[in-house]
Amino acid sequence: MVLELEEGWSSMKEDITMLIRNIEEERKPLNPTQYFNIYSTIYNMCTQKNGNYSQQLYQKYREVIEDYIIQTVLPSLREKHGEDMLRELVKRWKNHEILVKLLSNVFQYIDKFYIYRAGEPRLRKVGLTCFRDLVYREMHSTAKEALLALIHREREGEQIDRELVKSVLDIYVENGMGTLEKYQEDFENFLLQDTVSYYSCKVSRWIEEESCPDYMLKCEECQREEKERVTHYLHSSTELKLVEAIKEAFDEILKKDGGSEQLK
Repeated sequence: MVLELEEGWSSMKEDITMLIRNIEEERKPLNPTQYFNIYSTIYNMCTQKNGNYSQQLYQKYREVIEDYIIQTVLPSLREKHGEDMLRELVKRWKNHEILVKLLSNVFQYIDKFYIYRAGEPRLRKVGLTCFRDLVYREMHSTAKEALLALIHREREGEQIDRELVKSVLDIYVENGMGTLEKYQEDFENFLLQDTVSYYSCKVSRWIEEESCPDYMLKCEECQREEKERVTHYLHSSTELKLVEAIKEAFDEILKKDGGSEQLK
């Protein structure tokens, strides 16, 4: 007896819905029987002689993830702002990774056999692409502004949640799909611009208020603090660029209006 697409999909859709709900509620996703029900149904629908639904199930996998993002993930992010939004973004990314891992496991027959014949991307890559195209693309600019605001507060002497900043920046890196393109274009470039602007203002004031030895001490302290930020949450590739940005700010002000002559 041939298991038709809609019949087979209906038989496992309830378990998939429960898997997603349990991830949302931070409960154990599914019991072994439910996992086996999904896996065996997919296996049967991909191996039956009349009616191989591998291609359709591959598409269903994508649709499940896209529907979850559109109906649940994006609304939860849009209603939050600032640090709350960043925390929600980290939570949603972690949940997404869990979902992709579990769905890829139960869809593994497709991952092992269909994609090679069809020349399609692996299931994990499909899942990550869904997040990148639907969540990251919409949220990265808002997240960047919230991150820069936190870093500014830290530069002003406030304590911030460095682990939160690192977790969000890891999302930028992961969504580069093996490159630092997203991290650099969507965050790092803006950080470096902010750094030049921030220290230009600081140096202008220090030149007027500080003696030469005190000014030099402040410059050294700034560089130490920025290197510490790299250690705690920025990507290691940012360090040299950050040091150069600080130097640019210092040099720019010293060249203006004989800044170096004002130091005593």
